[in-house]
Amino acid sequence: MKTLNKIFLSLGVVAATLSLGSCVGDLDLLPTDPNTTTSANFAENPEKYMDETMAGVYQQYTVHGANNNASVSGFDGGMSTFQRSAFILEELNSDEATWLPNDADYGTFQYGIVPANNRVILGTYSRFTICVSMCNSFIQTVKAGYFNLTTDALRAKADEYMRQCRVLRAGAYFYLIDCFGNVPYADENVLMGSIAPQLKRAEVYEKVVADLEAVSAEYGNNTTVEYGQVGKDVADALLVKFYLNAEVYSGKAEWSKCAAKAEEIIARHKGAGFQNSGLCVDYSQLFGANNEQYCGGGSSPINEIIWCIPQHATYCTSWANSTFMIDAWIGEPKDGSAWECRKSWYNAGDAWKCLTARRQFVEKFDWNDNFSVSPDKRTRFWCTAANGFDINNDVLDQDHFGSNGFLAVKYTNWNFDANGEIDRDNSPAATTQVGGDYAVIRLAEIYLSAAEAILNGGGDKGKALEYVNYIRERAGLQAWGAGDLTAVALQDERCRELYTESVRRSDLIRYGKWISGYTWNWKNNVKGGADFNSNFTLYPLPSSTVELAHYEQNTGY
Repeated sequence: MKTLNKIFLSLGVVAATLSLGSCVGDLDLLPTDPNTTTSANFAENPEKYMDETMAGVYQQYTVHGANNNASVSGFDGGMSTFQRSAFILEELNSDEATWLPNDADYGTFQYGIVPANNRVILGTYSRFTICVSMCNSFIQTVKAGYFNLTTDALRAKADEYMRQCRVLRAGAYFYLIDCFGNVPYADENVLMGSIAPQLKRAEVYEKVVADLEAVSAEYGNNTTVEYGQVGKDVADALLVKFYLNAEVYSGKAEWSKCAAKAEEIIARHKGAGFQNSGLCVDYSQLFGANNEQYCGGGSSPINEIIWCIPQHATYCTSWANSTFMIDAWIGEPKDGSAWECRKSWYNAGDAWKCLTARRQFVEKFDWNDNFSVSPDKRTRFWCTAANGFDINNDVLDQDHFGSNGFLAVKYTNWNFDANGEIDRDNSPAATTQVGGDYAVIRLAEIYLSAAEAILNGGGDKGKALEYVNYIRERAGLQAWGAGDLTAVALQDERCRELYTESVRRSDLIRYGKWISGYTWNWKNNVKGGADFNSNFTLYPLPSSTVELAHYEQNTGY
């Protein structure tokens, strides 16, 4: 049974201990003022209130807002979560997924056509800036003395929480830099009441990376972490993601740094799991109801899930994370439907019929002639031609669900045993909101990032081949020889391993294949796909935020 530490048990009861409040619309990174916190009783029990306040920070990464009130106004609460915001921006107009409900905003978004006044842009941008502001506000509250930290133990705890805030803040900034480019930069030192300055993308990258490097150094060799919290491993994993994309963000490649940092993480995790790689024995274990054991601080010696978003069917649920990754893909057929997909196959309590995969992505996997059977274990829970689904994407809407794409389902609400088999007897009930954790960053991503950095001149190619073969062999595929490992082959293997994990758009941009050179169905609102405009490597900043703060809009919007 999953046990959540006291920080996450607090999530449902802390409304807004920090000053941000419970509902933010056109947030433009105005620094928050700790004088407006509910701090009157902090001195009575500093540890309790500090824990609860830190819970409020984590809450903004876990659910859509305190006490079931969405922190982002004017945007669907479930969609305004951290995980779904990342998924929307990284996946929904890529080859991996599309959002079938065709309202005015998503109807253009799924084609990659995103005007600055699109509500989806405002909602997702606001989520990440809320996360940044909450992290800053906690640090400011500590430094202003509001918790009355009178003992060394309390001060040490506050220092650790502030480090965690800096790591979490960097996680939000990754998506801001990646998706929006020149964004406002605010840390805990920005004066209250001022509008955060908009900096060039490279400047924000340098500041965030420098702070992450400092946090990692402060941790030293201490990789201990409580389940559900972030620490040195997450800081280093984020550095790998930043270094991997450094040339895109700053104009300067950092392949050697990427490979070296990835090697540090790999060395810490090796010794357990699949071929002693630190990876789970079976792919499905990572995406099941009992996957918390494989998270940092979990009960298993295998901690492949480096950064997780904890969920609990009683204490902490949402319409995002594992719930979204199951329910949004699947659907229940009506009498006479030509296709079959059942909630019971996934132990799910709901089915939304909102997502399908595009053909070009599906074809990256090995299949038999009619696309019904694949030897790749990573397609274990997909709905394919074997279930009556059409691989083509003739019309992207819900009315044609079943005849407009395969279902690339990877999360389930089943428990899995040590061998990766479904443990039906000990699985939870089929509830509408499930309790499996969401994997933000996995060790498998670190292995693949190391291999890519090595191929780009960052290290020993023999290691790159070893790392990729861990991934392939776990998936039930034949190991590659030295001649098989090319840049293009690695790109496709990364796609197969990390599909729908909110890395696809940034990967294609890094490969130089987002704008042109690769196409997929309905790219740029053309049925067979067409090149994007050159400015589409960045999303627009929300028009309302630009007007309010007088920021410079991205080119072409």
